Amino acid sequence: MSLVRSTLRLQLSPDFTFDDARGHLPYFSSLGISHLYLSPVSTARPGSTHGYDVTDHAVVSPVLGGEDGLRVLAQCAREMGIGIVLDIVPNHMATHPDNVWWADVLRHGPESPYATWFDIDWSSPLRALRGRVLAPFLAGSLRSRLAAGCINLILDDDAQTFFIEADGMRYPVAPGSLDNEGLTAQDTLKLYEKNSPGSRCRLEALLARQHYRLAWWRVAARSINWRRFFEINDLIGVRVEEPPVFDAVHALTLRLYEEGVIDGVRIDHVDGLADPAGYCQRLREALDARTPRRPEGQRQQQAWLVVEKILATSEHLPESWQVDGTTGYDFMDQVSAVLHEAGGEMPLTHAWQELSGDLCSAAEQVRQVRRYLLRRHFVAERRALLTSIEASMRFGGPALPWGPSLVAAMADGMLCTLPVYRSYIDADTVPRGSQRDVVKRFQQLTPPLAAKSQEDTVFYRYGRLISRNEVGSDPDEFALSPSAFHAANVWRARHAPRSMLATATHDHKRGEDVRARLAVLSEIPVAWAQASRSWLHWPGQAFPLTSKQQAGVRYILFQTMVGAWPLDLSPDDHTGLLGYVQRLAQWRLKALREAKQKTGWLVPDRWYEQKSEDYLVSLVLDRAEHPLIGDIGRFAATIAPSGVMNSLTQTLLRLTVPGVPDLYQGADGWDFSLVDPDNRRPVDFAARSLSLKAFNAATDLRTLLPEWRSDAIKQALIARVLGLRGEQPGLFDQGDYFPLHVSGRRREHVLAFSRSWRGECVVVIVSRVCAEAVMARAPALPLPEPDWWQDTAVTLPAQFKGARFTDVLAGTAGKALIGVDAESRLTLCNVLSALPCAVLTPASG
Repeated sequence: MSLVRSTLRLQLSPDFTFDDARGHLPYFSSLGISHLYLSPVSTARPGSTHGYDVTDHAVVSPVLGGEDGLRVLAQCAREMGIGIVLDIVPNHMATHPDNVWWADVLRHGPESPYATWFDIDWSSPLRALRGRVLAPFLAGSLRSRLAAGCINLILDDDAQTFFIEADGMRYPVAPGSLDNEGLTAQDTLKLYEKNSPGSRCRLEALLARQHYRLAWWRVAARSINWRRFFEINDLIGVRVEEPPVFDAVHALTLRLYEEGVIDGVRIDHVDGLADPAGYCQRLREALDARTPRRPEGQRQQQAWLVVEKILATSEHLPESWQVDGTTGYDFMDQVSAVLHEAGGEMPLTHAWQELSGDLCSAAEQVRQVRRYLLRRHFVAERRALLTSIEASMRFGGPALPWGPSLVAAMADGMLCTLPVYRSYIDADTVPRGSQRDVVKRFQQLTPPLAAKSQEDTVFYRYGRLISRNEVGSDPDEFALSPSAFHAANVWRARHAPRSMLATATHDHKRGEDVRARLAVLSEIPVAWAQASRSWLHWPGQAFPLTSKQQAGVRYILFQTMVGAWPLDLSPDDHTGLLGYVQRLAQWRLKALREAKQKTGWLVPDRWYEQKSEDYLVSLVLDRAEHPLIGDIGRFAATIAPSGVMNSLTQTLLRLTVPGVPDLYQGADGWDFSLVDPDNRRPVDFAARSLSLKAFNAATDLRTLLPEWRSDAIKQALIARVLGLRGEQPGLFDQGDYFPLHVSGRRREHVLAFSRSWRGECVVVIVSRVCAEAVMARAPALPLPEPDWWQDTAVTLPAQFKGARFTDVLAGTAGKALIGVDAESRLTLCNVLSALPCAVLTPASG
C-alpha cells in the first residue's frame, strides 16, 4: 500500500454514496490526501445516516453502492494514488429485524446458534427474563399498546410466515408457540385480528410464549438483560471476544484488505469490548497474515490500525496492543489547550461561578452526574455488576466481612471516581468464573458511564469556557504550556509516529474553528466578562433572567453564538440571522436535553424547550428595538481575526507534528459547525474544487491573508503542506521532533520546532495567544504587526549558523530567502511579518 500520509474523513450516507465520493476524487487528489477515511460501509438499519447501527457485517451497504461500488471507488482512487481506510464497528449491532443474528435469537431464544454472540444474560435475576431477552421498544406499556391495537399478528404473504407487529416493528414468532393446528392462515389471523378482549388475551398469551418480552422503552434502564451501546436501546453489545463472532464480524474487512481494496482500519469504541488488548492483537495478527497475499505493490507496509479511544492526561496506549495509535482525540485536546492563555483561568472561573452560582469544578460535577446516572440510566448494569460481585464472594472469591450495602457503596465509589475511561486488567490473570465476570462487567460499565457523565452531560452544564468542553478534553485542564505540548509530540514521535491527528470529527461538540475563536476569550477575560454580563441583563428583553441557573444556560449560549458566528454574517442580514438561529435552536435543544437539568431525553419538558427557542427567535425579531444580537455579532467580529490566527496555527500544527493528519469533511474551509447533526451537513466539494483551482505551486499564501474571511487561506495552507508531506514522506513519517528555543520579550507567544530525517529538515514556527496585538491592528488582519515581535527570535541548532531558508508557504513565485544570524537565530519580526506561521526548508545551494 502507499504510506498513509493524511486522511480525509467522509461521512457516507444515502445522500453521499461511493459514486458521489468517486466524483470528487480529482479534488481530493489535488488537496494532497493520501487516503479516504470512510465511515462504516457495512449494511446498516434502513434510513441510517451514519452507519454505526450495523445489521449485517458481511455485506457492503446497498444504499451506499454495494461492494461493486466500493471496488470501483477503490480502483479509481488507487489510480490517483489514494487509498482507503475503513471505520468498523465490532462492539455492537442494531436490534432490527434485518439483523438475522438478532432475529434468530428472538425466534429461538437460548437455543439459537447466535444466543452467545450477543452479550445477553440468559440467567437474569429478574424471573420474567430468565431464558428470555428484554425487547424494550414499545411506545408504552405492553397492556396499553395491546389495548390501543398497536400490537398485532400479521402474515408475511411471500414467506407464509407469521410475525408480531408492534409499534411498526416486526418480531418473529417462536416455532410451536402459535396454537393454530388444523387452522388455515386466514382462520388463524381471524382469531387475533379483532381488537376485542378475547383477541387481546390470545395475543397476550402468545407473547408470553415468546423468547423475548416486549416492554416500554422506559423500563430498559432498570430491567434490560443485555449490554447496550451506552444507553441506546436499539444497539446491542456483540461478544467479539469469541473466535466465531470475531471471524464473522471481520470476514468482509479482512477480505477487502487482502484483495487490496482497503489499506487500514479504524476501530470504533474499542473500550466497549471485553478485552481491547486481546482484540487488537488478534486483529493485527489477522491483518498481518493477509499482507503477503495482497496485490503486487501493496505488500510493503503493515495495515494501518488505529482505535477510537479517549485518553486521560498522561495516559498512553500500551504498546502491547500492536496498534498505530488513537484516532486523535488526545492531539485535538493538546493543540486546543496550547492555544489558551493560562492567565485567563482564574478570571473566567470567577465570572462563571458568580453568574451561575455553580461553585463545583468539572470533576466534582462528573462525580455527581455519575451517581445520578447509576441510579437512573444504568440501573440494570449496576445491578448486574453487584450481583456478579456477590456471586464471586460466594463461589471461590475471598471471604470478606462486607455486607451488600457496603459492597454497593464501594463499587459506586470506584465507578464514580475512576480517573480514566476504563482499566485494562489482563483477562488471563483473572481466574475463570465469577471473578472474571466481575472484571468484565466493571470494565464494560466504566466507559459509557464516563462518556455519558462528562461528554454528554457536564460538557453541557459546566460553562467556564466551552472551548475546553470537547471530546477527549478535561474542562478542568484549562491550558497547556508550550513545553508540555512539545513533550507530548516528542513522546508521539518516539512511540506512536503514525497515530492519527484530528481537530474535528463526526462526534465533536463544536467545530475546530469555533474552538479556536473561543480560545481568544482566555486572553481577554475582563472584556468578555463585561460583554456577557451586559447581554445577560440587556434592557428590554422579551425574556428577562429569572434565576442563576438560567444565567448559566444563557452564558453557554452566548459563548456558542460568538464562537460559531459565520464570518460572512452581518447583524443586518435578517434572512441570514434566521438561518443561523435555526442552527442554534437545533443545537440548544440537544444541549438542554443532554444537560439533564430542566429537561431531558427521557422526560422532555416541551414548555421549557419552547421558551428557550422563543428566546432565540426574539433576538432576531427584536433586533431593531433591542439590538442584543447585533452587539453579540460585533463582539464576534472583534475577536474573529485572532480566532483565524489560532485556526491557521492549529491547522499547521496538525499537518506537521508527528502523526497522520486527518481532515474532517468540510474542514478544508472554515469549520464553524456545532454538534451533530450540524457537523454532518453536506459539503459542496464542487465549490471547494473550483476554489482550489485558483491556487497553484507559485501562489504566495501571504497574498491570500487579506481575504481571510474566505476559505482560500486555510484551504491553500492545507494543500501546500500536504504537498510537502507528499514530496518528503520519510521526513514526516519517521522524522524526529526537536523543540526549538525561543528568546525575547514575546517568547511565550511562539511555538517552534524542527523535524529532521536523513538529511531532510523542516522548521515550523507558529504564533499563539497574540489577541492583544491582533485586535490592535487596523484594518483587521489575523496577524500582529511585525515590530510587535521586538527582539523575539528562534534559535536553531549550531549547524544552521549562517544558513538560509525558504518559506514553503510563500510559494515558488514569492519565495524570499530568510537568513540565520551569527548566533543561529531567526528573528520573528522577519519570519512572521506577513503570515502568523511559517514552514521553512533549507535553501538549496
